[in-house]
Amino acid sequence: MSLKLRVQRASAMALTLLTVGAVLAPGGARADCMTDFSAIREDMQSKGKALEAAGKRKAPPQELCPLFRAYTASEAKLAKYLSDNKEWCQIPDQAIQQSQEANKKSAALRDKVCAAAANGAAAGGGKPPPQGSMSSALGVNTGYAAGGTPGTGGVFDTLRGNVLGN
Repeated sequence: MSLKLRVQRASAMALTLLTVGAVLAPGGARADCMTDFSAIREDMQSKGKALEAAGKRKAPPQELCPLFRAYTASEAKLAKYLSDNKEWCQIPDQAIQQSQEANKKSAALRDKVCAAAANGAAAGGGKPPPQGSMSSALGVNTGYAAGGTPGTGGVFDTLRGNVLGN
């Protein structure tokens, strides 16, 4: 399911359920619930739109990670608001549960994106894999010595001088 669709569904579902609960609430509480909820929902939607725009332009994970963090924090704020004000705003248990489940899914996706961002930043520019990876498990030497100084040792060391001297 696309992020845009998830944001729209979560917002619509939460607004609908909060509206149903607010209709049953007393006058002053109803207005406060709707005002607070609207502010949180607008914040979540603005962060969702920024995330969606970055996704459309195929932004790298390093750019997406902070956007996902901001969005999931906003979504968690909404879930917390719903659970904290359940009685006061007469919010159904189903709305709270769905909001928390949506936040867990977004957090899992955020963790994957941020892990990809961390791996992408640490990978560098196309170096061979360090020893201790899949190549060493298969018994294949890559010729790359992790942490060694460039130009010494390795497969191509014999090209610079006397083969018997090395």
